[in-house]
Amino acid sequence: MTARTVNAGEVAVDFGDPDFVRDPWQTMEHIRHEGPAVYNPRLDAWMVTNYREAARVLGNARSFTTERLGDSLSGLFGGNTMQFDDSPRHDRIKTVWAKTFRRDDLAPLEGMVREVVDLRLAGFLERLRSGETVDAREHLTRGIPTIVIARMMGLPEEDHETFSGWSDAMGRILGGSMDPTPRGQEAVRVGRQGTASMNEYLREVVLDRRSRGTTDDLVGALVNSEVAGSEMTEQEVIASVTQLVFAGNETTANLMALTVLALAQHPDQRRRIAEDRSLIPAAVEEVNRWQTPVALKNRHARGGAAEIAGVSIPDDALVVTLQIAANRDPSRWAEPERFDIARAPVPHLGFGFGRHVCLGLNLARLEMTVWLNRLLDEVPDWELAGDVDFGNNFWVRGPKTLRIAAAGR
Repeated sequence: MTARTVNAGEVAVDFGDPDFVRDPWQTMEHIRHEGPAVYNPRLDAWMVTNYREAARVLGNARSFTTERLGDSLSGLFGGNTMQFDDSPRHDRIKTVWAKTFRRDDLAPLEGMVREVVDLRLAGFLERLRSGETVDAREHLTRGIPTIVIARMMGLPEEDHETFSGWSDAMGRILGGSMDPTPRGQEAVRVGRQGTASMNEYLREVVLDRRSRGTTDDLVGALVNSEVAGSEMTEQEVIASVTQLVFAGNETTANLMALTVLALAQHPDQRRRIAEDRSLIPAAVEEVNRWQTPVALKNRHARGGAAEIAGVSIPDDALVVTLQIAANRDPSRWAEPERFDIARAPVPHLGFGFGRHVCLGLNLARLEMTVWLNRLLDEVPDWELAGDVDFGNNFWVRGPKTLRIAAAGR
């Protein structure tokens, strides 16, 4: 057990409870009320809910490190990656891909993204227009980011359903790591099988790119880079490519599904966006703030002087920054619980913060913008057609089933 700090608040939270995952907001406010750093005895971890302190934790690698996560989440990608590295090597690995993911460098890919969106949209629209209720998560949002990243990596896009299945399984490792019950242990076991399958598949891709010396896709760029040749093991390269497939799929698919849900719940704002597409970027950011598909990040305290707003955090203690709560911090946003696409733009933590901020945030924004434009072109009105299932993965939170119908059907 972590040594407790005198007078610090304590709240026991089961992050794997499906009811909590579906509706965490009252619990988040309870934690916030207890103080800036609140102890969770179920996880033996410290939780942070306000924006300022969450950003400070995520931005301070000297006192709050990702490197121990490579132990607790060793099965996530199959090896160490830049996600679990706070040394300068992290920056050298990230630099290999960073230029590709800059906003201006992604602009030429807009046509490709539109082609992928239209490909996925076609079957969905046919079923929706025939009067069916359709699971938007499964038949619309799930495949788009996977096919896009597959094309960027030079992978066969016809395998996207397989990639999505492995990625979905891998995401269960994250949820299971926050759930000490047998339910969580089973989720981790299933997730590691998904990682092993992804690693085995991508090992052959890595060998192919190395044998050909190609650098014209994301896999080849890393495999044949100087940092891979001098500082990374073979398994680290495979794990890094695995991470890219996972990151390119899971969070954006959830953000799309959460957008479908938010705009079904707020049809007046959906109609405003349909009439004025310049509102789409603001709407995407507001969904990310309001729902936050990556609900939390983990760090470990180190250095003997870690503290959060005056609360001393013992060395090696697990710290959970709850971006999902920080993005509804009332000291930063007026009426933060209200969904409002017309809010004045204020930076949020939906894509993380600091050294480990999401590499693909500009790609996610491009995909979201193209996708929502085309969806509104074809289906300006939709409504929910049943309860929404959020599953039990709080870490990567989003609808697991989201049945919708064309409005008025």
